[in-house]
Amino acid sequence: MKNLVWLVVAALIALAGYMLFTGKGPQEVAIDASEAINAPEVAEDMTNAAEDAADAIAGSVDAAGEAINDAVDGATESANDAAEPAAQN
Repeated sequence: MKNLVWLVVAALIALAGYMLFTGKGPQEVAIDASEAINAPEVAEDMTNAAEDAADAIAGSVDAAGEAINDAVDGATESANDAAEPAAQN
């Protein structure tokens, strides 16, 4: 319980120091905080960035899958070509 009290005291001191340093009153700090929380533009930008990143990752995975398939096909053809003379004898 003592730790909780000290945590609350430290938070109040930090808030008071912030208000003293910036010269803002409690109402201005509350308005700034509510604007930061209710920033739909930021949330929309983050959503768009996440969608773009997901698309880029999906494209990379597709390209890697195609490269692996090509490598496996090439290795299979090489193995078949190498085994063909031995099968003829």
